[in-house]
Amino acid sequence: MKIIIMLFLMISSTLVANEILPQDLGDGWYEITTSVKIENITPEQAKQKAIERACQLAIEQFAGIEVSGRTTSIEAESNDRVTMEHFSKLSSQVSNGIILEKEILEETNSVSDGIVIKSVTLKVKVGKQHGEADPYFTLNASLNKSYYQNGEELFLQVTPSKDCYITILNIMSDENVATVFPNQYREDNFVKANQLFELPNAEDQKKGILFKVRILPGKVEDTEIIKVIATKEPVKLQINSDFNTAFEELQNWLVKIPRSEIEEIDLQYFIVK
Repeated sequence: MKIIIMLFLMISSTLVANEILPQDLGDGWYEITTSVKIENITPEQAKQKAIERACQLAIEQFAGIEVSGRTTSIEAESNDRVTMEHFSKLSSQVSNGIILEKEILEETNSVSDGIVIKSVTLKVKVGKQHGEADPYFTLNASLNKSYYQNGEELFLQVTPSKDCYITILNIMSDENVATVFPNQYREDNFVKANQLFELPNAEDQKKGILFKVRILPGKVEDTEIIKVIATKEPVKLQINSDFNTAFEELQNWLVKIPRSEIEEIDLQYFIVK
């Protein structure tokens, strides 16, 4: 049996033109205003960059700056507004602070020196994982390629520094999220320290279990993401649903795990015809 995974994703820097430090509203809520230049990007892309930056500032204010190197600004095609926000949410979760809720209070456009500025005021609720990250618990992970032709096979390798249990999520561009591993063919997700984990492995390939990337209908070039999550203790996370449901499940799951017990990594790539 062949398992087909359709994946896509692209990273972009945040062009922050102006920032106001988060205002602490109490009970984990913050109000933040960020501004982004609409320069070589669409207004919607500028809005998403402002939202992502606001979430990052709120987490840093609430839980410290560990997340600053982990928060990712992710951008898909300009005509797919939802994809950008969804990827940024799910690829920024594992930190000492987690965005639980957010609400846009106001968004405006202004002009400065001939450049249009998009400003967004956001109300954000941040949750916190208990404890500190274990500096000796790390993951090394890679894909066999960064760019794939449509239909090419994807191979994943992961090596943890400590004994752990691996969970792999597939965040798809059609707003679906699924648990790729463990699965019905390989239920045991325990991996020993410094042991190489492969998906698919040799046994998978003998059974005809392959992971092929596919561009969704109507796309010419796409990006997507695989999220690898490692925990020191066995946990149950079975996500197989639309994004909104999956995001809520993932948030509630992550915030209960002590920071020292979990590590994660995101792997992105391009798919072209």
